[in-house]
Amino acid sequence: MLQQYFYWKRKAEGFLSGSKYWAWPVTIVALLARFAFFAYPSGDYTQFLQPWFEELKAAGGLAAIGLPVGDYMVTYLYILALLTYLPLPGIVSIKIVSCVGDLVLAIYGMRAAKLLTNSESTARAAYTALLFLPTVLLNSGAWGQCDSLYTAALLACFYYSLRQCPKKSMLAFGAALAFKLQAIFLAPFLFYLWLQGRVKFRHFFLVPAVYLLAILPAFLAGRPLADLLTIYFRQTGTYTQLSMGAPNPYAWLGSLHVSWLTALGVALGAAAALATVYLLCKKSTAPSPLLLIKAAYLFALMLPFLLPRMHERYFYPADVFSVLYFYSADTPQKRVIPLITVFCSFFSSCRFLFGWAWVSPALLSLPLLCALVFLCRDTLAAAP
Repeated sequence: MLQQYFYWKRKAEGFLSGSKYWAWPVTIVALLARFAFFAYPSGDYTQFLQPWFEELKAAGGLAAIGLPVGDYMVTYLYILALLTYLPLPGIVSIKIVSCVGDLVLAIYGMRAAKLLTNSESTARAAYTALLFLPTVLLNSGAWGQCDSLYTAALLACFYYSLRQCPKKSMLAFGAALAFKLQAIFLAPFLFYLWLQGRVKFRHFFLVPAVYLLAILPAFLAGRPLADLLTIYFRQTGTYTQLSMGAPNPYAWLGSLHVSWLTALGVALGAAAALATVYLLCKKSTAPSPLLLIKAAYLFALMLPFLLPRMHERYFYPADVFSVLYFYSADTPQKRVIPLITVFCSFFSSCRFLFGWAWVSPALLSLPLLCALVFLCRDTLAAAP
């Protein structure tokens, strides 16, 4: 079956490289696939996004950005406020924004794949794969979530790190962090780049600068500065269960509320990330592009797997980076790792989205653990 998969993959790449207008049919079909889910109201939309949208609309759209609406970062609330002026149903306009994020994500993924493989057809195949990646398609089309926005910025951060443009890379990371706290999953990767001399310490100040710039409109509109600076701190206390549906070891503990286990899990995740950075620095002094994609993918997969209180969609960045790893892998066997990642993430997402109660996040954590172990070994082996 794996041989048949790669046969059809080569066929698809041949089609993609045969026309300069290849992007149009791919993009149109991808958008139509998302439109098919537009009428579906996910739990997140009905419980959070729709009430926030209606509250902003009732309060005057942009005139309401100074109000404490919802618990998302204000950057996304600005977008919701702008959407209230469109003559479209809220669910449609919200999902359109996420679809735009998908396109930006796919474009940066294509550019990064071109740098990694030096192949135009592979870059186009990566663009296609990212648009049709199940978790990406469902996140915007059915879920209505905005994970594509911050992950697109993370991909831009990675792309500019390949090009050794540290300022642009840190600005992109700052933009990602200005949308979602989960952008922090790539922080160990940037720490590694700093230790390797590819990023200067002064460049890190661009991250809080972007954050401050993002909260400025809400501050000028009347929202207290202390409230704006502590949005993410409050978010971390919203859910206290060790497991929030993510396919990681905490899924075996159900919905327990144990504070000391939470602290232990955070310490474990931080220690594992720092240990990985140390080993990478010890083994390599000049990271290759191939090592960089492996490291970025590893951290994006490792942290949501080891940290407690993770939701299923927190593996979204890992799914996206897995595509770049897939197309840059030097052996077919290594391509099984991203397939496992996407498989586990897809089924855990469907469990939340469509009520697939028969899906067990605990059982899914086992193949994901295997993928993480093999990815870790492959990453460390790539460091000469």
